[in-house]
Amino acid sequence: MNTSSEKKDSNKTKPSSAILIDEPIRMQPAHVRIPHHFLFSLISTICLCPATGLIALAYSIKSSAKADVNFHDKARRYSRYALIWNIISVIFVIALTIFTVFVYYGTDKMKTVYFDPTYYQQRYSDVHKSIKSMMKT
Repeated sequence: MNTSSEKKDSNKTKPSSAILIDEPIRMQPAHVRIPHHFLFSLISTICLCPATGLIALAYSIKSSAKADVNFHDKARRYSRYALIWNIISVIFVIALTIFTVFVYYGTDKMKTVYFDPTYYQQRYSDVHKSIKSMMKT
């Protein structure tokens, strides 16, 4: 009799809700969208300033590559660098445009003042009159 009761106890296993896994659980990270500023960098390279635009384009491509292999921290850093270089490119072009406008209008004004023959005639006649008036006295 003992044998039959032992068999019944050994065959009974308690149901368990716990699942034992021998390997680590690999969870898929949530998809993180990192702006790479590729189009902005491309426009910056072609239209604005090629020097700073190429630097921004390189950082943009690096950011995209790092995001593809799930190095999100580096991808964010490279994306920020790309944006900074794009902003530098825009500021450089705006400053260069303002400088060019001032130089053009400044030289245009200087040209009318210093290289205009009527200016020299007026100046010569003023100086000549003042010399004559000094000689008479």
